[in-house]
Amino acid sequence: MEWLDAIAARDQAAAAGVGCALACATAAALVELTGNLAADRVEAAGGRDHAVALRALGTRAGELRAAALRAADDDARAYAAVTEAAEKAERAAALGRASDPPLAIAEAAAEVGAAAAEIAAAGTWPFTPDAIVACELAAAAARGAAGLVAANLSGSNDPRAERARDAAARAVAPRDRLAPRG
Repeated sequence: MEWLDAIAARDQAAAAGVGCALACATAAALVELTGNLAADRVEAAGGRDHAVALRALGTRAGELRAAALRAADDDARAYAAVTEAAEKAERAAALGRASDPPLAIAEAAAEVGAAAAEIAAAGTWPFTPDAIVACELAAAAARGAAGLVAANLSGSNDPRAERARDAAARAVAPRDRLAPRG
């Protein structure tokens, strides 16, 4: 709730980057859940090796969830520095630093999206739609974060913009493969 209040507040720096981080963290939480539920089902059917792989996806998703939440904090702090910058050069430098948190979000979301798609493809269970939603959220988080990186680095040849675009493409691809199911 606090993050949502901060996003809505006119006097806070937390906005789109934090929103992307929260979408990524939510997607990761869904992957954590569905990876473990899928592992239980697969293991019960005798697929021990596949169950281990699915549990590993869930564990990694927990790590990515924590990273996305740290990136939300980092983004709020970094963008606060942008809004406080008085001179053009100071603002440009702050925008450069403010590109790192959304880049981290985009890259985490790409990994979350791939894991979500793998879980969704593992079987048709009551929780499969949760994995598909995770894939959608991850794609949206990555695309949004990549747009923020591009906006922050506008007019520069900074390679972070390309890395963010690549991460967004990696996040969208698994979602698009699932589209006929969803």
